[in-house]
Amino acid sequence: MTFHGHLQRLVERALAAIPAADAGDIYALSFLIANEDDDPRQPTLTVGCNTEAQARRSIQDASDEAEARWNYAFWIQNELTVVGDLTNDPVGAAARQKWLTGLGLWYDEPTDLADWDSVVGPLAAQIESHFNQTCCQLARTLHTNGAIERSVGRTVPVIVHELEYYEAIARQTEEANPPGVADEFTAWVRGG
Repeated sequence: MTFHGHLQRLVERALAAIPAADAGDIYALSFLIANEDDDPRQPTLTVGCNTEAQARRSIQDASDEAEARWNYAFWIQNELTVVGDLTNDPVGAAARQKWLTGLGLWYDEPTDLADWDSVVGPLAAQIESHFNQTCCQLARTLHTNGAIERSVGRTVPVIVHELEYYEAIARQTEEANPPGVADEFTAWVRGG
C-alpha cells in the first residue's frame, strides 16, 4: 500500500470511530504534524478534535475565548490516530520511508557535522513541504468524499498545524478546507 493510501485509510477509520454522542459537540479537527524524535525523515500526523464543551472549560485559563477555542494547548489532546509513528504504526513508518525514498528525499545522517547543514537542511525542508501538502490534500479529500460530514455530522475545519502558529499554518489550513470553513481560525492566527 502507498503511504497516501495508508494515511487516508487510517484517518478515515479514526473519524468513523468517533462516537455519535460526541460528534455533535466537535467544532474542529486537528492534523498535528510533528517529527518523531526530532528527525525530519519521520514526520507523523496525529489526528484529534476539539469540542465546544472543552473550549468553554478552557476559557478561564486562556487569555480570551478565541485562544481557548483555537490554541491547541487548550484542546482535549486526544489522539484519534497517529500515522507514521515507528512504534504504533510501523506499517505507516515503512510506507513513509518508501515514499520519501521514491521522491529522492531519504538520506542517511552525515557522519561529518560540517555536512549537516548542506545535506540535511535542504532535504528536511523538502520533506516538510511534501508531508504538509500531503496532509492538506488528505483534508480536502475528506471534505470532498464526505468522510468528515459522515463522522461529525457537518462540515468542520481541519486545522493543519504544529505546536506553534504562524502565517504558513494559516495558509495551509485555508488550503486544506473549503473556502470560508477555517476563517475563524485563520483570523485568530493572523491576529484579527
